[in-house]
Amino acid sequence: MKKQLSLLLALAACSSIAAELPSLPSQKKTSSHKLFLSSEANHQDFDTWTIDGGYSYNLFNKIDFYVGASINQNTSINESGFLSGVSYQVTPRVSVQSSLRSYQENNTNLGSDTVISAEVSSRMRLTENIDLHATLEHQEWQKGFEVGIGFRF
Repeated sequence: MKKQLSLLLALAACSSIAAELPSLPSQKKTSSHKLFLSSEANHQDFDTWTIDGGYSYNLFNKIDFYVGASINQNTSINESGFLSGVSYQVTPRVSVQSSLRSYQENNTNLGSDTVISAEVSSRMRLTENIDLHATLEHQEWQKGFEVGIGFRF
């Protein structure tokens, strides 16, 4: 009985030592590099989507710099091109980001022209799956302001 009790105490001591081992260095380190992919429906055309994808790099604690490409399949206006911007995580629920987009606008009468648009948007997470967002966009030929509710899944 004494042997069984001492063996049980030895096992309990070993298990408490194993539970206190430090984590591996690869588990402590978070990468500052990220890939992103997002999609958004165009509200003027029913079946037009814009897909953004690219690379994001964490500059400071809550500030990311990103570059990428934007693709859409709209047959009348092609706004596929490059994008870059800065994203700032104000709190775990609130984020603000700005972006510059550049694309070639092809007009059959006037030829090809490079267009640059600027955008500032904010997002506030209301619940785990519902966001409130606002966007202000400026292009040479139009300005836009959008407020909406988004659903994440």
